[in-house]
Amino acid sequence: MKKMSQDLLGVVTQSLRGGSLAQHPIFNCPTECTRALLQFYMHARYKSHDDATLSYMEDALHCFYTFKVVFLLWQASKQAKAKANALRMELLKK
Repeated sequence: MKKMSQDLLGVVTQSLRGGSLAQHPIFNCPTECTRALLQFYMHARYKSHDDATLSYMEDALHCFYTFKVVFLLWQASKQAKAKANALRMELLKK
């Protein structure tokens, strides 16, 4: 699981490489969000917890919630989904 998490973070990081210097802060948000989610998951898998591990989990969760807005920006709305489905149905009829 740890190896898969490292690979996933590497893929996200590499896929968001490049761009101008102005885009770097925007590209860092999905990377930080993914990293925080993976850290939370890895700590949650511990068999037992103490105050330190619970603190690590809270920090990771807080970081995730801070950066998750970057994914919500591109979430399709109900109207966009309905339009896409209507266009798909129209193309299927043709």
